[in-house]
Amino acid sequence: MSFTPPRLGPGAIYLRSLDEVFRANPDLIKVAEIEPQILWTKSTKPGARPAGNSAERRFLSTLPQRVLTHGVGYPIGGTICDQTDHLPEFRLWNRELSVPWTSEHLSILHLATGSAAQSCGFLMPPIQTGPAVELAARNITQRRKALHLPFAFETGVNYFAPRTGEMSDGEFFAALAQQADCGILLDLTNLWINQKNGRSPIADILSQIPLDRVWEIHLAGVEQERGFWVDAHSREIDPDIVALTAEIIPHLPNLGAIIFELAPDRVSSFEGRAYLREIETLNRLWDKAKPAPCTTQLQAPDPQPDSGLTPEIWEQVLTERMLMQAGTEIPSFFPFIASDDERFSLYAYLAGSFRSGAIAELLSNTIRLLLPALGKGELQNLINDYVATTPPASFPTDEAFQFCRYLETHPLPIPGLKDVLAFEGALIDSAANNTTARATLTQDIETLLSALAAGRLPPTPSAQCQIILEIAVDPVPLIRILPACSAAHCGSLK
Repeated sequence: MSFTPPRLGPGAIYLRSLDEVFRANPDLIKVAEIEPQILWTKSTKPGARPAGNSAERRFLSTLPQRVLTHGVGYPIGGTICDQTDHLPEFRLWNRELSVPWTSEHLSILHLATGSAAQSCGFLMPPIQTGPAVELAARNITQRRKALHLPFAFETGVNYFAPRTGEMSDGEFFAALAQQADCGILLDLTNLWINQKNGRSPIADILSQIPLDRVWEIHLAGVEQERGFWVDAHSREIDPDIVALTAEIIPHLPNLGAIIFELAPDRVSSFEGRAYLREIETLNRLWDKAKPAPCTTQLQAPDPQPDSGLTPEIWEQVLTERMLMQAGTEIPSFFPFIASDDERFSLYAYLAGSFRSGAIAELLSNTIRLLLPALGKGELQNLINDYVATTPPASFPTDEAFQFCRYLETHPLPIPGLKDVLAFEGALIDSAANNTTARATLTQDIETLLSALAAGRLPPTPSAQCQIILEIAVDPVPLIRILPACSAAHCGSLK
């Protein structure tokens, strides 16, 4: 491997809501790691590919930080690994933002169901066997060639207990780095969580992987859920993880960046300088980095016995358990263990939380209406029923439209619900398809939204009429009433 990453320094995952913080603090935040797919939209037309906005790329190119990209929607651990649909757009972002290397999760997201690929709703770990190494290595090699960039895989979180027939975590990562001839994004929070939940000790992993291939570190806050530590990207970095990182960094001769991860919906939990204090912690850790000549010689891992646990068999298990495909045939020799039901239940819960988060973000006014109308418990039951009876969507806008259709086929007698759904659906449609959309309402949308903003149920209108809104978001946001109703009680938007 001839690539040596430039020493970029400490940084963070870029979020739109933190843009001013990034631009005001280039002395502390040296790297902006962008997750392009989070910033893309996807048309609702059949066969549409997700794409970003050229104006946003130009805006991001003016950031004072060096930029890295990190994929979040097209992992490289599965038999279904998109190397076509998203890559032209991803190449464009990498080129225009002058990215020195890129990375993606060593995970599985899409599963084969009949003739179609179906998202399972959450990033799942691959089975850790020789055939899985070969599969991921092929995927990485193809991805790297398509992107024309050095590539690193992220060491993922894995909530399953170690299974008979699998390689240890360190053996698996080392074998993949060797066979794919690539870098490693060492997510120490993930490895700490794995250790706390009963997988390989971090010390064992570090003794097995080629430390000179570690180009990047990720750190984040953690939470406990259902008795497990989970990678929540939710708060400040645990002090034990900080101390562990301080011990490890001096032994990583080719470390190029150390990145703080925070989920978009958790930004509000950081008040005042709390966010920058985490970045200051990363700066102190970066001071411990000691670049040195690369001397590590990567040794071939010991041959692994053929356990028969192929990626295809593991994905059959995931299809049956995550997508409730009861007809999926699973070989009788697959080594299920006592804790599997509990771990699959955790993954299903996390997938449901991720899906409900996408709905709450894109259909925020609909949720604001449903909450006081139904109550918290009944709203949660509604969302749980939706998650249980509909398959996960691959893209957030698809999930939002799917929830809209669910509510249309399961109507609720809530005043204003149809109008709010029509309005928000048109907003998403306009943004996703970069077009002007129309929504037909029966009452004034300003009255509805004002009541929801104040935490009140909207009043039942004394009379109804047809109001047609025209909605556009690009290049200038626009909402206007078309001349379809002239009655005074229909209201107006300015």
